[in-house]
Amino acid sequence: MLLRTRITLMVALGFLMLMATFWAASLVRDRLEADRTAEVAISGQAALWREIVAVQVSDLEKQLDAIEDDTNVRIALTFANRQGVVAGLSDLGIEEDETLAFEVVGPDRDVTSFFGEQSARGILDAGTLDRAFAGNRTVGPRLISAQRMLIVATRTITLPSRGTLVLVLGRDVKVAVARLAASVGSEATLISLRDRVLSSTDADLWQSAHLAITPRQPLYTRVTVADRIFSVTSVPVDGINGGTLGALVSLKDNTTAWTAQSTLRWVAIAVGVGLTVFVVIGLNVFLWFSFRPLENAIGVLQALSRGDTSVVLDHTGDDEIGRIGQAIAGLRRNAQALAESRRHRDRVRRRQETVISTELKLLADSIDATDREELLALLARSSGGEAEDELRRLARVMHDLSRRIVEQHTRLSSMVVELREALVTKTKLAGLQQELEIARQVQLAILPKAFPDDPRLVLDAHMTPAREVGGDFYDYFLIDKSTLGFVVADVSGKGVPAALFMAISRTLLRSTALFERSPAGCVRRLNDLLAMENEQMLFVTLFYGVLDLDTGRVSYVNAGHNLPYRISPAGEIRTIASTAGMAVAVMEGFVYREGSFDLDPGDTLVLFTDGVTEAIDVDGVLYGERRLEALLAEGAQDWSVQEVSQHILGSIREFERGAPQADDITCLNLRFFGSHQPHF
Repeated sequence: MLLRTRITLMVALGFLMLMATFWAASLVRDRLEADRTAEVAISGQAALWREIVAVQVSDLEKQLDAIEDDTNVRIALTFANRQGVVAGLSDLGIEEDETLAFEVVGPDRDVTSFFGEQSARGILDAGTLDRAFAGNRTVGPRLISAQRMLIVATRTITLPSRGTLVLVLGRDVKVAVARLAASVGSEATLISLRDRVLSSTDADLWQSAHLAITPRQPLYTRVTVADRIFSVTSVPVDGINGGTLGALVSLKDNTTAWTAQSTLRWVAIAVGVGLTVFVVIGLNVFLWFSFRPLENAIGVLQALSRGDTSVVLDHTGDDEIGRIGQAIAGLRRNAQALAESRRHRDRVRRRQETVISTELKLLADSIDATDREELLALLARSSGGEAEDELRRLARVMHDLSRRIVEQHTRLSSMVVELREALVTKTKLAGLQQELEIARQVQLAILPKAFPDDPRLVLDAHMTPAREVGGDFYDYFLIDKSTLGFVVADVSGKGVPAALFMAISRTLLRSTALFERSPAGCVRRLNDLLAMENEQMLFVTLFYGVLDLDTGRVSYVNAGHNLPYRISPAGEIRTIASTAGMAVAVMEGFVYREGSFDLDPGDTLVLFTDGVTEAIDVDGVLYGERRLEALLAEGAQDWSVQEVSQHILGSIREFERGAPQADDITCLNLRFFGSHQPHF
């Protein structure tokens, strides 16, 4: 490559680097400006939404003030006169429409709906109702179904004959969404945590945008829809309980601004590229005229390199080219002297070779025939240049040997490094196994060990985790002197996540059961608490029962769990009817049905998890319910409750034939005696 070409390329590269620097600085500036814009947009939209919600709440509270102060409405509420309440509300200007919802909740938590979409569980959940009955101000957005959200306000009033009532007034959130869209001049959409659209001012635009929104995280970005550029702002929407219910997303058409900015950027790029091309071409032309004498000097040097010393450089002077000519003349003289010296050295070498060859031949004549032949052969090889080839072959062998040694050393070094890493990994694994063993001991320690000392029943429970820690649990506790609560549950999944969820579920169930006597109400509260923030989508199947120790009456809820067995003293085996309940923590607000039955003296209940019936042998065959029923039919009514667990576990181990345990195995056995004394 010519020197002038290299100089031209370096100048061009310098221009390109300068342009790249300016371009990078522009990108950084645009990024910082975008971050500031995003921060302002997100904070502004969040503040505007809070203000709109506050205005809606204020309007609802004014209406509740009017309802509370109206004598006709209070009289109608006192006598539970629905038509009177509706007429009183109409006189106050509160008419039924699709955006308004009004409910009255009595002291016994019964809900009377006057306006709006009716729900079996009402507008408010149990916790919010408790705060409202306590006189606390409870206002804000509330998700009452998977498709609808209300902005809610409550008011607590006390009537002489009915006691304390809670008035709940709510307005559909689409009114607030429409006001926000009008305020910022954009289209607005409200989505739930499960990406369901609750309200939208332009549903077609929302469907076309195909946005991936994380409701709990604020977002500012842009999206192109049908050749239009929209700025997207998303802020979380908090509910009446303080948790996040969804996200409010606005789409504002900024096509004109973004197009103008893009056009300006491309014009700047075109101007920069044009200026670079002009400078590079001009520099190349200038260097071509400047370097012509230097090219002539290069031609003279090429002639000298071929041995032609007759060439002469015409250009002389005191400039750089003149000094190059002087240097070339000196080089010509030195080349002639070097050639003469080389010819002299060759003559000397030939004379030395002749002398050495003569001396070797004389030496060969003075030794025996074998040594003479070897010496003559060596001489022939030396004379023919073969000695030099032998040295080259030896050098290649030595080079190959050194290369192999280096490769072997490199492999050994790599193996040493891998061995060190394996030792570190083994140490960490040992520490992790020790921590898992501690976690297993802690998990087993929280399960109850002391069984109730009561002549009216005998109880036994057992759990064998499939791993170091498991997701099954059992529990039993006295709610009062004559009432026993018992539960067997199975958390979805395995390992540490399931164990943590198991501990949370057991603690919440026990604490809830102490003030909620109804199994259906207790499981419903437990489901609402676990499903509220269940981002890992874990769930629990359980059988929870409450036994009256005086009468033998059992009230229970089966939330997606295996059906327990009831064994009579005569050996009759029956399953406990299912209540068709959904697994806990799947969906907030699910209403559980409650079942009941009466235990006779001597009856035995056998509760278990799916680790029993879904045990697998070495051939991949399931243990199954029929095999368990056949085992219990062999005489479970005559076994003690401890022996029932032992027979079940022994039957499973015999069935598995050494196969690894597939799931946690948990059993809880209860035998009721009533007023009779226990026997084993």
